[in-house]
Amino acid sequence: MAAPEQQKSGRPTTLPLTRGVRVGQPFGVPIYVSPSWLLFLAFITVQFAPVVANAVPGIGAARFVVAGAFGVFLGLSVLAHEIAHCVVARRFKIPIERISLSFMAGHSALAREPETPGRSSAVAAVGPASNLVIALGSWLAFRALPTGSIGSILTAGLTWTNGLVGLYNLLPGLPLDGGQLLRAGIWRLAGNPRAGTIGAGWAGRGIAVLTAAFAVLLSMNASTDVSLSVLWGLAVAAMLWMSSTAVLRQQALRDRLPTVSALALSRPSISVTPDVPLAEAVRRTQEAHAQSIVIVDGEGRPTGVVREAAVNAVPIARRPWVDVGSVSHQVSESELINAKLAGEELLNRLQVSPASEYIVVDQTGAIFGVLAAADVAAALTGRRPTGTRAPRRAAR
Repeated sequence: MAAPEQQKSGRPTTLPLTRGVRVGQPFGVPIYVSPSWLLFLAFITVQFAPVVANAVPGIGAARFVVAGAFGVFLGLSVLAHEIAHCVVARRFKIPIERISLSFMAGHSALAREPETPGRSSAVAAVGPASNLVIALGSWLAFRALPTGSIGSILTAGLTWTNGLVGLYNLLPGLPLDGGQLLRAGIWRLAGNPRAGTIGAGWAGRGIAVLTAAFAVLLSMNASTDVSLSVLWGLAVAAMLWMSSTAVLRQQALRDRLPTVSALALSRPSISVTPDVPLAEAVRRTQEAHAQSIVIVDGEGRPTGVVREAAVNAVPIARRPWVDVGSVSHQVSESELINAKLAGEELLNRLQVSPASEYIVVDQTGAIFGVLAAADVAAALTGRRPTGTRAPRRAAR
């Protein structure tokens, strides 16, 4: 069970959300069950069935029904964990986008981050607290039920699993809820969430290593058949490592966002009408030390961008007789990008109208250059963009 996830804010996104099949919408929050959760249910059923058979001699094939019921109750425990996150988040007027159940965890997607470390802690802490409450209730029910009954077997299993999940989730490392608590504590001390995210992300890596080490030590216990427990521990460790690494990478991406701007990343261009011979357009491009060619109409409005691959495909000897418009692709109004856009605002704008290239213009329609989606991706990942320039108006 991961910490509540957030898609539209600075809160670290720890695990991918798979929508799966929508099974309901209590309190207006859609709940999705991933196909991988059914695999989890099958796994739990197969593993718990022998426990049922040992506890209830002669139960026969019905052991799989009981084991399957345990898997369903365990899934409901995960759902209760996520609903608890959502209830507290709503108390702080944070919209909830969805809850998803997958193979190894549940996820609740919040539309934005809690405004303070205290609120972030409250949203995170209530998840494992709900598991511990379920464990306590199951234990009380186990004490009241007859020994060896099906009810006592189910409540014993729910006591153990919810207690373990609740305590493990309190470990201080992302993506666990305890990692969110650690992040909130560092955030309060340092005065900014970035330090908390980095600290809790690295702590999550440490917990992943310790979990894997524990699994390996368990495998050395030759007196006990622990192979499945070892595999489960290693799977959890791998999930924690990948998720905490994703948190650190996302923070690095957010750190680069302020430097990503349409103007800084646009490739210098020249503007020509579509009837200009390709040879002449290439000559003007080289003369202006530009990197792209924008097609404009008779009033100077951009209508297309010349494809470099298409230009290279035309033999040099034929270029004087080929007009530049024939090697260009048209651009729509949605592919005109305001030169002032930068950071998250720019990324949101590109996501609205996905394309390989955009024309960067100012409010008057003056052309500044061509923005390649590949250059934006390179800037976000720390690679050197293939075409950048100092801010200035492109050659006309």
